[in-house]
Amino acid sequence: MDGVLTFFHGEIRLGSKLVPGILKGVQVRGTVVFDEAESDGLSGKLKTPKGWDDCAVTFTVELLTEADSTCYDKLANLDALFRGYDNAANPRVLDVANPHITSRGIERVVFAGLDSSETDQDDVVLAVLNFTEHRPPVIRAEKRTASASAESQGNGPGLDASIGERAR
Repeated sequence: MDGVLTFFHGEIRLGSKLVPGILKGVQVRGTVVFDEAESDGLSGKLKTPKGWDDCAVTFTVELLTEADSTCYDKLANLDALFRGYDNAANPRVLDVANPHITSRGIERVVFAGLDSSETDQDDVVLAVLNFTEHRPPVIRAEKRTASASAESQGNGPGLDASIGERAR
């Protein structure tokens, strides 16, 4: 792992380093993946749920202009903190330590992007840090193998002890 991402009391930390900005909000979004197929003779597409997509985690921070640095300086630092890792070749994989995110079953995230915006009303940049849940392919293969094993033991297709758990 490349570090631990924590957030409490209005601040975000990457390991021991304080991430620039004031934390304004956190959003976690999980969506269902559908298999879409054309139906013969019917209009529209037949949608069949296949499982869950990786969750998206979004942090919104406010970058303020202060005596020692501008909001643009903070934006450049924020960008370099996440994009500059590994000579910008690979995104960071981070452990997450926060009750909101871990209650959704998310243990690791990968930095997925940075959005920024401003208005002409003040010297504030609103930055949105986007992360995607990280589930390595090995873990997914292990879960598929466990599910196939449950099917062969007579539990039926897809019916095992993990009903209600996200199918990955």
